[in-house]
Amino acid sequence: MNLTKIIAGLLVALAIGLAILAWMLGRQPQRPVAPPPSAAPAITLTPRQEPAPTHDVVVAAQPIGAGHRLAAEDLKVVPMGAAVPGSFGKVDALLGHTTALALPAGAPLFEQHLLNGLALQLEPGQRAVSIAVNEGMAAGHRVRPGDFVDVFFTLDGKKDDTPVDTQTRLLLARSRVLAYGGASVENPPLTDAQRQQQQEEQARQESSAGLGSGNRRANATREDPAQRPENAKTAVLAVPLDDVERLALAEKYGQLTLALRHPDDLAQPDPALFAALPAVLQPAAGRLAKGEALQGIDRSVAGLRFDDLATGGDDKNRKRAAPPLLPAPKVPQPLQAAQQRRLQDVEIHHGANVQMVRY
Repeated sequence: MNLTKIIAGLLVALAIGLAILAWMLGRQPQRPVAPPPSAAPAITLTPRQEPAPTHDVVVAAQPIGAGHRLAAEDLKVVPMGAAVPGSFGKVDALLGHTTALALPAGAPLFEQHLLNGLALQLEPGQRAVSIAVNEGMAAGHRVRPGDFVDVFFTLDGKKDDTPVDTQTRLLLARSRVLAYGGASVENPPLTDAQRQQQQEEQARQESSAGLGSGNRRANATREDPAQRPENAKTAVLAVPLDDVERLALAEKYGQLTLALRHPDDLAQPDPALFAALPAVLQPAAGRLAKGEALQGIDRSVAGLRFDDLATGGDDKNRKRAAPPLLPAPKVPQPLQAAQQRRLQDVEIHHGANVQMVRY
């Protein structure tokens, strides 16, 4: 009986709890139900337009004259739609170069617009002068581009047109050789090692191409003869402007000799120890201050005589002339005729023989 009451009480309590729970759930607001997702609109993809590639080209920012040394303000970089073969893409590659011809504004610059060659190897105040060379006067053809040489000249005093006795003296000291034959400081000759390497490489290429040994021997010795120093006929020297006329006169009237010197030997003669040679042309009166001498290019315009080069401008150095031979004394004409008449016929008697002798 008691057990039945207990079970009944538990069931009543459970029913009351469930009722309270249902009541509490009924008091909470109902969450809206999200509608089913509708189909997303179709998205059409268009291909992305890539910008056209450009190429930087250096052009003239302003009109540029021939012989002008390029500076940063003379140039600018312009993007172009197509590459310009042979042009420059950076201004730095052109700074300091000199133009060979005039360029309008906006013109692209090319290698052929720039000066090149031996002229760029000269220092200010120098000139490139060529002289004739041979094996005997050029250190046995051992001279190479870039070497330094002393130039001596010899005058033969036995010649009638030489105003001095035979002499040899230094004409130019430490003159740089810019070119020797066909080789130059910009295009030096091949060394023996380079020549051998070139021949071996050429032989390998010809061997792979299937050429015969005869063709390989013929092609292996193929080389520009002008590059060989033993074939040189001229040399180009870097000469100070003040010495150009001295070198020209010495080569014409004397014999030059090139003496190789070590590049570390920097010794130079002191020009103050010797008197300046007189000029051919004199400046107009009043154009030059008293005691002032012609300098630079003006001195070269004034010129130089060979006699002054040979004698050093001093008559004491002239060759002494041989004393003239005294002419035979003249015999007066009547006396000469009488002597001739008196000496014409002489009779010599030898006993009965008479001999006529004409003196």
